Order: sequence, then C-alpha cells, then structure tokens
Amino acid sequence: MDKSTQIFEASEKIILRAITQVLKDRGFGQAKEENVGEDQRRLETEYVPQGDWRTKVEATVKKINPKEREVTLLVITEQKDSQSADWKPKKMMGKSQYEKLFNEIEMQIYREWGKGQ
Repeated sequence: MDKSTQIFEASEKIILRAITQVLKDRGFGQAKEENVGEDQRRLETEYVPQGDWRTKVEATVKKINPKEREVTLLVITEQKDSQSADWKPKKMMGKSQYEKLFNEIEMQIYREWGKGQ
C-alpha cells in the first residue's frame, strides 16, 4: 500500500482534531487515537464497507520539532474476492488523491485554529 507524507506547522492537538473532522466528514465515523511513541500519535478508522469494497484510513502524526509535525496518511482499500470471500488489497489512491486529502486537512487546521484551543 502506498502512503503519503506532508509537514504541517501546527500543534499535534490541532492536527489530530483536523484529521478526525475530515475523516468524519468523508463518512469514516469516529477514528481511534493511540500513542505509538513518545512524540507520535496515530489515528485509525474502522473499515467502511461499500458493496464488495471496504476502505479505512490510518494517520500518523509525528513531532519533528517544536513547530512542525509530519503527517503520514495511508488509505487502505480492499475488494472482496468473489471466489474465496477473502479481501484483496487494491491501489486506489494516487498522488493527486492524497494531495486533495491533505488540502482538506490543511483547511480544517485553519478552521480548528479559528475555534481556539
């Protein structure tokens, strides 16, 4: 699976709120949040089924320095195999789709700032 990374100048708290809202707006429901290291947090959604397809998102926010955070997104899409009923990974997200998702997150970061801490 391909993943994509981008740097944001915002606090971890604001970025996590922004990602959570964007995923919710896209129909992924509530994302689970967990610590995966001293300076790293992870969000993961449940699979969202749609016919013979299902998709989930994993996002990692890693502190680079006091101002910057590295955000890595992985969108996992799988299709049900009609022969075995197993799920087979399918590459659906290209660079432009990830850029669109990052742009939505960036806009939501500004909205979160507007709401205040």
